[in-house]
Amino acid sequence: KLEQEPSELEQALKNIKAGLDAGSLQHILDPRALDREAVTTNVKQQVERLARDKRIMGKVRRRELLVVGGFYEISSGIVDFFHEITSTNSLPSPGVQGCYNPDAAK
Repeated sequence: KLEQEPSELEQALKNIKAGLDAGSLQHILDPRALDREAVTTNVKQQVERLARDKRIMGKVRRRELLVVGGFYEISSGIVDFFHEITSTNSLPSPGVQGCYNPDAAK
């Protein structure tokens, strides 16, 4: 199935798939919950990858950059933020839970 996609997209999807724990995902039966878990797992892995970059972490420690994962729910417009890297730790926090509702900000 992935081989039918353009080569750049195919490689990106294969990299994401390689980082997922299929064993833990197979127990999720609801398709929306499965998609959300796969996306948040990928976001956490990308934040952790950024935390291993010395240049990025230098900027975080100097408070020039904030790295935090996010999940945008397109149907509601709500963004959940999680897995923040702060200047006092080198790995992401277990979770900074929050949401942004664009309608409430008006």
